[in-house]
Amino acid sequence: MSYKKIIYTIISVFLINNTNALKIEIKQGEVKPEPIIIDDLNSTDGKKISEIIKKDLELSSLFIIVSIADRKLDTTNLKDLQSKGARFLLYGQIIDNNQIKFTLVDVITGKKLYKDKIVNINHSNIRETAHIIADYVYERITNELGYFNTKIVYVNTVNNYPRTTQLVIIDQDGANNNKLTNGKELVVSPRFAPDGKHIAYIAYTKDIKDIASNEKSKQALIKSAHVYISKIDSNSRKRLLNNDIMKELIKKNHGNPISMTYAPRFSPDGQSVVLAIIINGTSAIYKYNMTDNQLIQLTKHDNIDTSPCYSHDGKKIVFTSNRFGTEGLYIMNSDGSDQHKISQEGGKYSQPVWSPRGDLIAFTKQIKNTFYIGVVKPDGSGERLIAKGYLVEAPIWSSNGRYIVCTYQSGPSEKSKILFTDVTGRYTRVIETQGDASSPAWSPTIQVKN
Repeated sequence: MSYKKIIYTIISVFLINNTNALKIEIKQGEVKPEPIIIDDLNSTDGKKISEIIKKDLELSSLFIIVSIADRKLDTTNLKDLQSKGARFLLYGQIIDNNQIKFTLVDVITGKKLYKDKIVNINHSNIRETAHIIADYVYERITNELGYFNTKIVYVNTVNNYPRTTQLVIIDQDGANNNKLTNGKELVVSPRFAPDGKHIAYIAYTKDIKDIASNEKSKQALIKSAHVYISKIDSNSRKRLLNNDIMKELIKKNHGNPISMTYAPRFSPDGQSVVLAIIINGTSAIYKYNMTDNQLIQLTKHDNIDTSPCYSHDGKKIVFTSNRFGTEGLYIMNSDGSDQHKISQEGGKYSQPVWSPRGDLIAFTKQIKNTFYIGVVKPDGSGERLIAKGYLVEAPIWSSNGRYIVCTYQSGPSEKSKILFTDVTGRYTRVIETQGDASSPAWSPTIQVKN
């Protein structure tokens, strides 16, 4: 079994005292995926669940599935399992058609990392059940948060002239494709709320009710970009900035409609959002407190300040600015103080997003006619470019901070797709979608009570 070469990282695994958990540390060198046997459960649904678990773990790049002969697996003969090349074993059974009881074994030590763990079966969505079990396995072996029970929302183009788009939601592996909006308006840049149940996005719509007698102001309001917060399970939505706030912005913009390049990003506690609003041809960063409906300006309208994103702890904000000529990455405190540049020269930076771990910031970078996805430490050191192409942009992190998805286009006439990569850039794949896909948003891991 060959080693997988990695320039920037190695994943080394060791036992943590008293927990039997295994921890992944990032160092220099190489990585070898952990071989695991996953026994089929004792029913048709059980076999389907096992196959989904296998796919989840294998697509993470941290595991390799060890095939076994078509016979009853002896789960007690650890030496035999070792001879087959296995490091871990997962087996279990379905109980009363409503629960799965599974055990996870470290074949080398003989320790049971899980013993008779119970998970309820969601008969309306057995894929969810499989993702939950895969998360348990991933978390115990890697000591990181699992990400398999997550969703991705992306933008799909319905019509080009006039252009209309719709939001589509899928499982992280591309399955369960469902439409969230009707495709009759232009919607862009969805963002998940921390609860995983709501998304924010920008929509250009004529469905605006206004009681103002001033027709010009009313038309400016209708033609403006509006931020909506939508509840995923019901498709109900409401506007983030009410008419009074929008009218004040329109007044500040000399009566012209308000434009926004990207939808806002939520603070970690979900109580506020940061967004960029364009006034008189320049954009500035604003913070909107959802508890008291206050819109607070954080940067001036002297330049193009855009695409803000909170840090993992909500104390800082990273954003893009052209205040010194070329677009670069800047960081400030959440109140707008201590604004300073962290990016290098030699390219245009955009769309930064802070890792949930807090250790890295992902970004889009353009050097001449080539686009890149990169990562950098918050102090500006350690910049690495991990993906490139005709067009790669709009990165977003997985909930555990190990993976990134982004928009990918291989050529000018090709449809856009969602590219999946690990933080090293050495493992990449395309997530299958129906139609084109751009501006992905990745949900937090969905915790399910069992």
